[in-house]
Amino acid sequence: MVALVLAAFVYFYEMKHKPADETSAETSKPAFSFMAADVKQIKIQRVGMTMNFERKSDGWYMTESRPLRAEASVLDGLTSQLSAISVDRTFPATPENLGSFGLKDPALTLDFTLNNGTSHQLRFGSKDFSASSVYALIDDGKQVSLVSDGVLTSSDKSPDDFRDHALTNVATTDATSFELVNPSGEVSGTKKDTSWTLSKPRAVPGDHSMIDALLGAVSTGQITHFVADNNASLAKYGLDNPAVRFQARLAGGKSLELQVGKKAGEDYYARDPARPGVFQINNTLYTILSDKYFDLRDKQIVHVMVDDVTRAEVRNLNGTFVCVKGPSVGFVLEQSADKKGPAPACPDFIGALEEDRADEVYDAPPANIASQLAKPAVHITLTDKSGKKSQYAFSGITGDSIYGRADSGPAIYKFAKRVFDEINFPAPQ
Repeated sequence: MVALVLAAFVYFYEMKHKPADETSAETSKPAFSFMAADVKQIKIQRVGMTMNFERKSDGWYMTESRPLRAEASVLDGLTSQLSAISVDRTFPATPENLGSFGLKDPALTLDFTLNNGTSHQLRFGSKDFSASSVYALIDDGKQVSLVSDGVLTSSDKSPDDFRDHALTNVATTDATSFELVNPSGEVSGTKKDTSWTLSKPRAVPGDHSMIDALLGAVSTGQITHFVADNNASLAKYGLDNPAVRFQARLAGGKSLELQVGKKAGEDYYARDPARPGVFQINNTLYTILSDKYFDLRDKQIVHVMVDDVTRAEVRNLNGTFVCVKGPSVGFVLEQSADKKGPAPACPDFIGALEEDRADEVYDAPPANIASQLAKPAVHITLTDKSGKKSQYAFSGITGDSIYGRADSGPAIYKFAKRVFDEINFPAPQ
């Protein structure tokens, strides 16, 4: 109640004492006339600090107080606010007003230059009683203007707030190899065409979706906090002998590297060896960098695309039958020529197997695991468009799991028992 009464008093007092040359609150007008993309340079000054920014063809750069890449989203947001700033009210720029509005010694001054060479200036003083608007001198400063505090809020930041927080500006979509060392061991792999193959700890196909996720997480990762601009105390942050090391080699000879050290609250200390300094990354990125060999190795038993399969021979506990491409989509039961009427549809077990991922893979199966497939409960042969055949054997249910093996290698795949229901279907009727 007191706040409402006070606000009403201030409002009516200002309206009553408003000078004749002061504009009405209902006639707010744009302070400038330009587009956000027209801003080329920005200079921000406050006590003890000056920051200069310049827009280049590939983004924004800080040129003072230190030369480095700036956060494009922050500067673009500021230029949008500058282009949209409007004056709500004006007051005479008398010495008395300059003092009462905090403009004798402005708390912050912002200068900016457009592509056409035109320059503008904003000098900010104190906020009004609403705390959402601020008194400012615009360009020649012949009048005191009351404007939204958005530009002031976006400008009154530390240099670190304006720094580019991206871990890297290099895209990883064209990565040709990677190496990952973490507490669980070392994993490395190479890419040929669109397929990944791991070389360490053993040569097996890689899980392209998991590897792409790892590369993408580093490529799009963000720095949460800048800690130091030099490498003077790497041991302090656990970066003299980092627990996690990641490196990716890209087409054209470029590379990407990241090292991670000690935990810092919810974050982790990290560095890019290609540049000085220490920063922090979040726990989400650290978790992805903690991927194990199993996470990154291929866990699919079927690699034939369902659209490429023309014939599927199935022998399971319900009998033996053959599914072939249907007249439109899907598979139907193969029937003799004397059968009348449409053939019954087969379930989409091929698509299901293509999507299934093993819970565990035994590259060198121990005897007790290998024995599970001594007498397979299900046997499937897939024939693709080229006539190539791929064979798969599956055990019955043991506990909550079943085991499977492809004729392409000795590895045995452990699946959840639901996979057995996908392949042990009755003959289509």
